[in-house]
Amino acid sequence: MACRSMQEFKSLGAERHQGNHSSPAALHLPVEDAGRRTSKRKASSGSSQEGASKRRRGTDRSPGSPAASQDLPGPAPSSDNPRRTNNRTTFKARYEEAGLLGYGSYGLVYGGYRKSDRLPVAIKHIAKAAVLYTRMALNGKQRWVPLEVVLLQKAGAGAEPGSVGGTAAVTLVDWFDLADELVLVLERPVPAADLNAYLEARGGRVQEREAKIIMKQLVDAAAEIQAKGVFHRDIKLENVLIETGSDVPRVRLIDFGCGCVFQEGAYTGGYGTLAYTPPEWFQRGSYRAGPTTVWQLGVLMFTLLAGQLPFDSGRQTVHKKPKLGDGFSKYCQDFLKRCLNKCADSRFTLEHLQLHPWLH
Repeated sequence: MACRSMQEFKSLGAERHQGNHSSPAALHLPVEDAGRRTSKRKASSGSSQEGASKRRRGTDRSPGSPAASQDLPGPAPSSDNPRRTNNRTTFKARYEEAGLLGYGSYGLVYGGYRKSDRLPVAIKHIAKAAVLYTRMALNGKQRWVPLEVVLLQKAGAGAEPGSVGGTAAVTLVDWFDLADELVLVLERPVPAADLNAYLEARGGRVQEREAKIIMKQLVDAAAEIQAKGVFHRDIKLENVLIETGSDVPRVRLIDFGCGCVFQEGAYTGGYGTLAYTPPEWFQRGSYRAGPTTVWQLGVLMFTLLAGQLPFDSGRQTVHKKPKLGDGFSKYCQDFLKRCLNKCADSRFTLEHLQLHPWLH
């Protein structure tokens, strides 16, 4: 689901001024299980495997007030919403909802089908109070449109009209801005699992060869959506879908609820997941899109190979230099080092990563 509310980002600002980089628990952040996207199975399991899974998940953080960010002006006035006439009856006539896939503090995600052709879809319900809007041209007029809709449309640009599966991001099939909630109808690849569940099925980590296959696709996916003007801002295990219907797993990006329109300058609003947050946020309270994406890819890569997150506090993010240990190639070690460079200006760009010898 979209990231959870975290007005406590002000606590992080106080933390910087005090010079005390505490653990997430000390910051009183919400620690609701981010992995429940995939199934309720994780919530009830008492296995040691679940314990490893929890260590791989960082504390979620999410949009504070819209005024804290340069790019989220909503909510939209009801009189200016072009989709309000698409009522719940219309939605139910087009789509059949099935079992619950996952949930978060902002709503629920169900599996389902499009009735006209039985296309598998994921149906995401977002509480209206959590929906953020932006202005865009729609049907020849400037309209208020949910920001996540805009980002999904931009990320899916270039695909054949009406098709699914042609882009790195999952396809937005349909959307309904209802009086009490936003409903997003999304492509649901079958069979597939999010990367956290994928790791669990493999004992908590993957070998370098498989990590290379996943990371190459992830770097290309991140570069693709950035070129389309989208900053995902929350790349992590739970937001990467792995299609498993062929010998080579295919990577897709999901959940743009923390995303925003790409800009070259700095962002100062706190969004994303704490354990994937780059050190510049803890040091100066700002970050840029490209370096942040590369940092998040580095955190994800370390987790793929080591089976646990490299950092569990702001202090560690700023000061700790994680190491993979023996058994990994020098190119693999170098790739990770380039991603997790503490200096944002010295961190590799996505374009540099695409040319790195480890991926070739």
